Amino acid sequence: MPNIRDLRKRIRTVENIKRITSALEKIAAARLFRAKMMLADSRPYLAGLDRVAGDLLNSQPEAAHPLLAAAAAGEANRSGDVAIVLVTSDRGFCGGFNTAIIDTGIRLADQVTAVSGRKVKFVVFGKKGADFLRKSHWETLASYTGLPATPPYSYAEEVGDRLIALYRDQEIAEAHLVATEFTSVARHTPAVKKILPVDKPAAPDRNYMNFSYEPGAAEMIGSILPRLVKTQIWLGLMESAVSEHAARMFMMQRATKNTDDVIASLTLVMNKARQAMITRELTDIVGAAETIA
Repeated sequence: MPNIRDLRKRIRTVENIKRITSALEKIAAARLFRAKMMLADSRPYLAGLDRVAGDLLNSQPEAAHPLLAAAAAGEANRSGDVAIVLVTSDRGFCGGFNTAIIDTGIRLADQVTAVSGRKVKFVVFGKKGADFLRKSHWETLASYTGLPATPPYSYAEEVGDRLIALYRDQEIAEAHLVATEFTSVARHTPAVKKILPVDKPAAPDRNYMNFSYEPGAAEMIGSILPRLVKTQIWLGLMESAVSEHAARMFMMQRATKNTDDVIASLTLVMNKARQAMITRELTDIVGAAETIA
């Protein structure tokens, strides 16, 4: 049977681990609350921007822009590689969060290579994804690590500007965003979204009024489409940040519960060992008393 002193040391060690996991759970919960509020404010903005862009493009059927899929469709032999924006985390302790999103990104890259034969280049957010790609054969255009708990818009703006420039120069033929989509604290799944070229929305079954645009419809389309690309990237960063905090909170909650179970089990073993020691000592005392008598 284990030594009582060793069991006490193991219990103290597990109690220290419990303090750490409990603290990490509380930190993740606080960050999750703030990030969820920002995400709730961000989603309507993207939905409104997407709706405005759709109405503008459908009211101007002759409109053309280099970022539109309709314009790219006319280029049968458009050259360029495929860019994938992969959003992971900087830290661990979040279960299978990073594994799931990395697997999704690699499957997309393999599919693109197998179907079109195009070369795939990654733009990666998070140390976990950057470390994985560094050890693989995939090319990395840029990597961003040390991200804050709630990523600012400047990250998405920088990446969006670079992807748009590469697309205009025909260095890339399309770009995809691979990020974790947040549904609830217990449910967040990897999602793939094409961000370049911009798909023209299907025209709804209604007539549009003949609006007059200032400075002009073409100028407005040229302003909205790049903003739409950057906002999609930013929302992907926000969705992934919220999902990461939720995954870490859930995993630390489970780890804290597991430490309680381990402490209870070790305490039971220690009590049995103590009881056995007391019984043994009593047996020795009784035996000695009978010998003297």
